[in-house]
Amino acid sequence: MLLLQIATAGIATGSVYALIAIGIVLIYKCSGVVNFGQGGYAMLGAYAAYALARAGLSPPLAAAGAVLVLGVVGALTELLVLRRMLRAPVVAVMMVTLGLLILFRAVCLAVWGPDQIAFPQIFPQGAVQIAGIFITYNYVAAALLSLVLSLAFLAFYRFTPMGLMQRAAADNSRAALAVGIHVSNQVSVAWAVSSALAGLGGVLLATLNGLSLTLSNIGLVAFPVIVLGGLTSLMGSLVAGLLLGMLEAFTDGLLTPALESFLRAHTSIYSVGALQQVVPYMLVGGMLLVRPQGIFGQRGTERV
Repeated sequence: MLLLQIATAGIATGSVYALIAIGIVLIYKCSGVVNFGQGGYAMLGAYAAYALARAGLSPPLAAAGAVLVLGVVGALTELLVLRRMLRAPVVAVMMVTLGLLILFRAVCLAVWGPDQIAFPQIFPQGAVQIAGIFITYNYVAAALLSLVLSLAFLAFYRFTPMGLMQRAAADNSRAALAVGIHVSNQVSVAWAVSSALAGLGGVLLATLNGLSLTLSNIGLVAFPVIVLGGLTSLMGSLVAGLLLGMLEAFTDGLLTPALESFLRAHTSIYSVGALQQVVPYMLVGGMLLVRPQGIFGQRGTERV
């Protein structure tokens, strides 16, 4: 029963990781830029949903409105900031995305302060009983919504005309221009979709863990996901996100208590700290040694 409860929590958080990581991969495929500000968009989306709910919208409508707002913010970011840096080195563009993360944190700090805020209840209160254990609707709904939207986006990207244009612009921009695809517009769409996915991920995380500035740290978790899955693989981000979410949950629920019990019995050490935050990076380190391109990546992929 405990294993099922831990696995459910891992799937819920891992599916949100995947949702945010898919946005990073999408931008990288279209523009060759690693967006270090993705966590900032997730945090901004959660605060936007909170502000809309305080303004009088129902929590579900506030969440949907926040996703739309973040889509507009992402498109404006590409149009007003990044498009002006087309001839700049890739490293300079990535530093700009890091600056955007710092800017978003500063804005949210100035408006809402540093304290954690109780996030509005989006999903019904209560729990569902599975195999004798109770799992809250928040975790079930977050997992199902993230998985369904991730799979829907992957299907959209692969089987629709807009997705075909996105893939063409990502694979060969010159060839895409030759057949009449406006590559700059496709990059704007990629930024809008990526930011919207990040905003939704931030809202879901806020429903699980509360709302605070630390939500921006989710971007640091997304990078092990994309390295593990492959920096150019959208499906890899989904699989790796679920894998890392499960790994974190089992580390926190089983490995950490067992290790602390052993250390307390035989040493003067009482705590191993947040071990679940270290394990993903250990896994990534091993992956880089064995298969640098990631599980679904292709050999020859450029690493930044």
